[in-house]
Amino acid sequence: MWPFKKAPAVAAPGEVAVGNFTLTAQLAGASGRSMNVAGYIYLGDDEAALNARLDMYQKVIERQRIRCEIPELEAKKEQMLKHLEQARAVLADLEEKQRTTGLSSQERLNLKNMSVSIGKVQEEIGKGEEAIREARLKAGVG
Repeated sequence: MWPFKKAPAVAAPGEVAVGNFTLTAQLAGASGRSMNVAGYIYLGDDEAALNARLDMYQKVIERQRIRCEIPELEAKKEQMLKHLEQARAVLADLEEKQRTTGLSSQERLNLKNMSVSIGKVQEEIGKGEEAIREARLKAGVG
């Protein structure tokens, strides 16, 4: 039994199942994990009761999908931070060379592009941090 407010819907003795349903979600990441929830449609179900049950299951599945997405988002952020570190090191080397011996035309172009690239990576890191915050809020974790 779930630790939620209500017990899950269970057929009363003698209640007849007239159909069934399965909700499936592909969870985030390369793990290939998915989540399935199955239930029955009973003879006495009205549309409101069935929709309420399906909505509850979908909400649970969506929360689990979001929870699985958080580590993926965090890993992507870490990868971008490492890329940013490397780009800053290359930029520093190029700036040092520019001060001491001068740069070739290709190196000047690389210097210009590196500055733009660093700005874009910083912007993507900010977007990633916001996505992590939103996912945590939606999933009710951390």
